[in-house]
This record gives sequence, C-alpha cells and structure tokens, in this order.
Amino acid sequence: MVLHFTKSLQEALEEISFDTEYSEFVVHEHEEVLDKEKHVGFLERYGEAKWGVVDLLNSRYSNKLRDTFDLYNWLHYNTNDEVAYFLSEVGSNCLNYSSFKAPHKFHVWLGKKGFVIGISQKGEGFSALQVEEKKIKENEGAAFEFFRRCRSEIFFDDATCARMVYMKWKF
Repeated sequence: MVLHFTKSLQEALEEISFDTEYSEFVVHEHEEVLDKEKHVGFLERYGEAKWGVVDLLNSRYSNKLRDTFDLYNWLHYNTNDEVAYFLSEVGSNCLNYSSFKAPHKFHVWLGKKGFVIGISQKGEGFSALQVEEKKIKENEGAAFEFFRRCRSEIFFDDATCARMVYMKWKF
C-alpha cells in the first residue's frame, strides 16, 4: 500500500539517505483566510513555488531521471508524473479545504536515494484516516484517489489531524 498512516518524516529521510539539502517555498504565511483582495500576489507565489519544486528536482536529479518532471503533465492527465500530480492535487486541496484557503509552504528534502516533498497548511488539520476509511472524496478533493494508485509513498505528519502531506520518491 502506498498510503502510510504511521510513517514518520524521519523514517522517510533515512530511507532516501537525506544529506541536509532542504528547500522551502513559502506560499501563504499569514494565519488569515485568503480572500479576493489578498489573491493578487498569491497566485504568482503559488505558481512560482510549484515550479520551484519541479525545477529544483529536475536540476538535482536530471542524471537519474528518465523523464523530467513538468507541471503541464497534470493538465494533460499524464499520471506518470507523480510529482506534478502531488503538487497540483494537494495544493488544490489546500486551496479548497484548508482553514486559510491556501498552502502554507512547499518543502523539499533531497537525498542520495530519492527525495521527499511536503505541503503544509496552517490552521485546522484533517483526518487522513477518516478520509481513507470512508472514501470521502467530496470533502477532501481527488487527492486520495491519486494517493491510492501512485507508486510513491504518501504519508502525513499526523494521520488524525494532518496539516502536512508528504510524498517520498525513491530511485
């Protein structure tokens, strides 16, 4: 199973041989609902953050990848690009369902054997266990459908009150 409810970030970092290279891309740092007035600069930051993750991974691992990651793959339903799908689905869930209607940060941990991407939100968490057990799609978007079929491991900071969703990619 690719969905893990007990895996920790520390375990995942050990599995990818994390070597201290960490990057974060701040999207929405304030604990306030992102309304129409605040949306002006947000969309640019949101797009730059997603592309920043993709560009970082492509530049670091281009010699290990058969194909590069590309956010446009999500738009064209190319489900083989799990990075594009993860960033887009989890980011979209934050936009629609998180307390402040925006992701807080995109996180990337780079290792010798792979990488971990994390997307965090501020405010109330959600029960990943409940979404999975009850197959709730309407409440949390389509991300869990993606999680159930992807090859990478998906895990959470806290399965009963998740504020962070992670994807571990191994070579």
